[in-house]
Formats: sequence, structure tokens, C-alpha cells
Amino acid sequence: MEPGVKDPVKDTAASWEVKPAEGTRLSQDYCTSTGVGSPGIAGNAEADVLRSVKAIIRELEEGPSGVQCSRGMFRWTLHKKTERDPYNNIFLVKILISELELAKKNNKHYILPLLNILMYAIIQAAYVPDDLHEKAYKFCKRLLSFAKPYCTIAHEYAVMLKAERKAPGVLYQRLIISEHGLKNDTFPHLEKTFVFADPGAISEEICNYLYNEIQSMNPNELLTVNMGHVIKHTIQAALGENCNISRLDDVLQNEPCNVIEGYFQEVVAITEQSCLSSEEVTTGQKKHISKLQRLYQTIISSARQALPSNDRLQNILLPKPNISFFMWKEDDLLWKELVQFVKNRFEGSQEIINSDSDNSEMIEPTDSPNFEQTRLSVLSTDSGIVRDCGDPPLLNDCPHQETPEKEQSKLSRRCGMKKKSHHSHDTLILSDVYDNTATGAGLKLQRKFGCNMTLANFKQQKPYTARVMVIGGDCILGKLAKAFLSLRKRETRRCILTTKLNLHFYYIPVTDAVSAGKVVPLLHNDLSCEMSRYLGSIDPWYNSNINSLRAMIPELARMTTSFGQQSGADPFVVDVTSYYVRMGYQPVYFQIYSVTFTFTDETVECVDDVFLIQLVADFPQLKCAKESTLTRKRATSDGTWVQTEVTYKKIALSSRESTRKFTSRCTGLVMKAIPSNETEDLVCLNVNFSEVTNKINLSGKVSLAENIKIRTSHIKIEVQDWCGRSMVVHLDKDSRRIYKDVVSIEVSPCLEPGYNLHKLRSSRFNHHETENVGLTKYMPKRLLLPINTFAGIL
Repeated sequence: MEPGVKDPVKDTAASWEVKPAEGTRLSQDYCTSTGVGSPGIAGNAEADVLRSVKAIIRELEEGPSGVQCSRGMFRWTLHKKTERDPYNNIFLVKILISELELAKKNNKHYILPLLNILMYAIIQAAYVPDDLHEKAYKFCKRLLSFAKPYCTIAHEYAVMLKAERKAPGVLYQRLIISEHGLKNDTFPHLEKTFVFADPGAISEEICNYLYNEIQSMNPNELLTVNMGHVIKHTIQAALGENCNISRLDDVLQNEPCNVIEGYFQEVVAITEQSCLSSEEVTTGQKKHISKLQRLYQTIISSARQALPSNDRLQNILLPKPNISFFMWKEDDLLWKELVQFVKNRFEGSQEIINSDSDNSEMIEPTDSPNFEQTRLSVLSTDSGIVRDCGDPPLLNDCPHQETPEKEQSKLSRRCGMKKKSHHSHDTLILSDVYDNTATGAGLKLQRKFGCNMTLANFKQQKPYTARVMVIGGDCILGKLAKAFLSLRKRETRRCILTTKLNLHFYYIPVTDAVSAGKVVPLLHNDLSCEMSRYLGSIDPWYNSNINSLRAMIPELARMTTSFGQQSGADPFVVDVTSYYVRMGYQPVYFQIYSVTFTFTDETVECVDDVFLIQLVADFPQLKCAKESTLTRKRATSDGTWVQTEVTYKKIALSSRESTRKFTSRCTGLVMKAIPSNETEDLVCLNVNFSEVTNKINLSGKVSLAENIKIRTSHIKIEVQDWCGRSMVVHLDKDSRRIYKDVVSIEVSPCLEPGYNLHKLRSSRFNHHETENVGLTKYMPKRLLLPINTFAGIL
């Protein structure tokens, strides 16, 4: 035992009185139960859990400069210990509450990581005494006086803990129902995780390793197996050691499927009714335990043979989520998979099928200024018949009751199209924009982060949730930004997924030496995963659990290939991925930038594209005929720069913009949308110009290279073509997104397609208004891409 751990063990492993709720029993000296052993073994188990928690705290105190090879392993090992013995989970909850109290007084920078571990332990726990639930709930309430994101996350966790106290096991139950599509009448919700890997950025060896590991953990278990998990876990979470879990499991294994489904429906109904009741926590908890006690007696009464009593807790493992792995080769693969996900679960519903039956809906819409060129046909409701206008008839015009023969002779429309009102279509777009991006038309330089994602599980409005995870370098994030813009354009034209689907994005960085040569080299020293570096700097828990996978996944893939063995019962990557999608629900929003290219050939139309991370422009050395007469030294100094004209809007923290213009003898430029350090965390473009300037010293005229840095949100760069030169532009470090023979680039924040459409419609009736009118005044203007982390921005 380490000397630094010996004293805290005595403090936190001290005597602890449990006050079980009525109908439950947890023995303080559980070590005398079957299979546990002496009190010394129990003390050793608690000390072992404490050492794991202290190791995680030391890792967080070291910060990003600590050892990277072991990051994430401490958390994974700790949760594996709790899976092996359910009593370790009780020790873990008690220790974490004690450590959180100390962190609140001294070092609050690791409060959220410990709180995250605490909530995941409570979700997985076979049983947690009510007094520990109450202590965790009160701690979260005390964090409400802290600044963001502490107060927002604590509020969400407090709501979850209150629901768990009233109906023990509700968090586990809802997670299983959502992830595995268990049908019920009280909580109809479905989640699915989509993992997209970029084959052009990571090697085939890594792709095969990820595919095999994910597929090995999707055994397609019967629904009744997962229903049995829900029944056993919910009853044991409420009754504790009063539940003979071995006997209950034996009974359920011998029951037919329809009987198990009936028990499952009853358990879900009882839990949801208790969770959503307006009664006090203690009163609701007593009624909930009483109902489950009666159901438990009903189930075990059908046992064929009596089993020996067993008052020891048993852990009900949390199954892995439903994960699908894809190689992202087609640009519209994300859209197709999301539509297919919703269509398959609608069980032939005509609404979703008809919404995508027309091929024109799958065609990529044009950009925002040309919405009118792709006008959708609108069904007219004016047939010329007074009855069809929809207005109530006057009293004198009310017809008398007519016979069926006369009714059949009236003019009627058959086989008509199902029409949607124009107003409802606009409302859907507006509500969806508010859910996914920043609200309000005001533009701020501070980055937006955080959203009440967890509370949506308790007041779910949309029946489906898609968790999209991309694996690779920065180039796959640029691909994701382009796909997200395409999806928003489709939904702006016609809402197919908007009213049915919640969409969350996750990112795991992976790089390897094999694919490094495929990435376009940059003009300046740079990292291949800038986004993960930034996310790790603002969220230490993301840095510990996710950034560590950047080098670990390639190493595991090489080990698997060398030894020819797959991951055993404890696959590390799938476990970390499951933990990320379950507990990483705080999004950080990133601005998507649109760029317009003009080419040297005037017959070629301008091309529009988007980028998320960076834009790099280089000038190839095209020598003019007259340069051949120059000396070699003069050609080197003056022959590699191009005269450019730059027009940009300078930004300031006061949100006041001023347009400026200058000329530059440029040799290259880099636009970065991701800040390089925490002090520059503003939503803007950091543009770096490499410029050649002539200076005169004692030895004569000398050409020197200098860097010009500007911050802007809008910029236009034009080549002054005195020598027939042009730019070569690379987007998001992707060698597949290169534009050559470019003479002009214009960059600006990408606008929300719904905002463009509403502004276009409003401008028809306000020709003289240049500012936002109508609904556009209240709509988000810019399109932001949310990437989920554990804590947002600390």
C-alpha cells in the first residue's frame, strides 16, 4: 500500500451507518454474507477502490502535460472493479461523495470528472442505499451557486438523482429501452450509435480492427434477454438484498416470451408512474417499493422448485449500445443512414415513406441565394368551390340534411395529395433551428457551449436519437461539417427527420504513421488533430478518456494483427465508446465557414464549399518569361511572391466591425478556425499571411519574410494577375479537397439554410427593408456544428 494512500483509507473507510428505506435491507457487515469473507477482505476491497479514485485525481491534477499512455485506463479499470462486485459500487459512491466535498472546498477543477464517474456508477449500480442518493442529490444542489458549466450540469444531475430516488433503477431502465428498442407504452424512445471512419485518413488495418471489435460486441441478443435485465435490475435496485436475484433469474429463464414481456411492461409502467408522480420523494419511493414487492412475489411464486435463500447482491451488467460501423466513402452516406434508421422503425408508416419517395427530395438543394430556382410545387387549396375554402357557412346558407344519393352526386376530389400548411412548415424549421444552434440573431465572439440534453430523456418530445461518432483526423470533421450543411438544406426544403430525430455528434481522434503521408503538408508546424487538442484543453475529462485513444487504437490494431487475437470479454475501445456516448452530452459549438472560389478560366463557374478547421492557400512557382533574365539570387527573393488584394472585416470584443483593405506581397496564407490556445478562444478566423518585404540596410536591399496576423469573420483575397499566377487551396487538411487555378477566395460564416429561406420569403413583402424582418429577427443566423464533450468549456 502506498504511503500517500494509507491515511485517506482510514478517513473514508470509517464506520458508516446505513438507513435503509422501508422494505429494503442492506447489512452493514455484508462481509459475513455468502462468498464475501471476513471484514478484512471488505476493508481491502474498499481500499482498492479508493486507490483507483486517488489515481484518477492525480491524473487530473497533472493536466495535459502528464503521461499519456495510461490516460483513460484508470477510469476503465475502476468501472471493471464495480462490475465484478456490486458492493464495490456502493464503496465507490460513498468515496466519490467524500472526495467531491473536498474538491468543492479546495480544487474544483476536477469536480465534474468525479461527478461524471458518480452518475455512471449510480446508473450501473445493483443497489444504492437511499442515504447515499440523498447525499449526492444535496451535493448537486449546492453546486447550483457555481458558475457555468458547473451549475447547469449539477442541475441536470440533480433531476436525474431525484428521479432515481423516487423510482430506483429508472436510469438503467431507460438506457436499455432506448439503446435496444424495447417496445413499451410509457417510454417509447429509440437510440442508435453510428460510427463513421474515414478510410482515406486511417489505415485499413485500423478500420478492420474497429469493425471487428464493434461487430463482436453486437451479438443481436433476443429482446426477452434485455427485458429480463430490466426486470431483474429494477426489482433489485428497489428491494436490495430482500430480492433473491438467483431465484428470480431462474424463474424468468423458464418462462415463455409472452410472460416475460408482460412482466417487463408492468415493471416499466410502475417505474414511469412513480418517476413522473408529483408526490414527495419518500412517499413515492415507499409506494414504488411496495408495488415492486408485490410483483416480485407474484413472479417467484411460479417457481417450479425452491431455491436456497440468497441475500447477496448480484450485478446486472449494462449491455453495450446498438452500434453500427461504416466506412465513409459516399458524401451522402450520413443522410441515407439516418433516413433508413427512421424509416425502419416506423414499421411501414406511410408518412415517412411518402416523404422520401420522390427522387427530387434526395437531390442536393442549391445554395442559399438560389432557393427560388428549386421551388417545390405547392398544392393550391382554392378550387373555386365555396365549400372548399374552409370558412364556416352562414346560418342561412346551411344546407338541409340530404340523402346519400344526393351526396354522391356532389363534386368531390379523389386521390388528392396530402397537403401541409405553409405556416406549419415554417414552424418546424424554426423549432429545429432553436434546438441545434445558438438562439437569437445577435452574433457574439464567445463560443457557445452546453445544453440540457439529459433532461430531454425525462421529457422526450422526439421518438428517436441518433448519435453520430466520427473517427479519424481533422479531415473527417470537415467532411462531417459538409454533410451537416447538406442535411440542414434538405430539412429546410422538407422536414423528414426534424420532427422525429435528435442528432448528436461525437469525435474520437485517430492517427497513424501509415496515413500521415496522405495528408497535405501544411505551411507551418501543425497538429494532425487540432480539434481534439482544443477539446482536451477545455475539458480535462475528454483529454483523459478520448484523446488517449489517438495513439492507443493504432497500437491495439497492430497488436491484434501481429498476435491474431481479438479483444476478449473486456474490449477497451468499445467500452470507452459506450461511456462517451452515454455520458458525453455537453456540446461545444463550432462555426462552419463557407468559401467561394473564382478560377482563372472565366468560363468556369464559381464553386462554393465549406470548411471547419482550416484553409491553406499556396502559390506555385510559375516563372514568367522575363524572369529568366534575372539572376538566381533575385529570382529566389522576388519570384516566389504574388501581389494580392485583401479586403476583410476586422472584429473586436465590442462586436463592432470595420472594413479594411490592403495589398500584400504574399507567399502563402493559413486561415484557422480553431484557436491555438485558451486565451484566443473566440469565434473568428485567425488569418496568417506570409509576406515578403524589402528593407535597405548597409549591405543593400534585402527581402525579408514576415507574418501578418489578422482576426476576421469575412475576408476576400484576390490575386493581382500580373504574372499569370494563381492559388492552390486545401480545405481541412484533406488531400481530396484541393482547388487549383484559383484567383479569388471569399470566406464568410456559413448561414443557417432555414434563416436564408425565411429571409427570402420575408423580403418579398418588404422590398425596402435591408435588415432582418419577420421571423428572421428571432432566428439564429449562423450554422454551428455541435461536438459533444463531458463538461463543455471549463
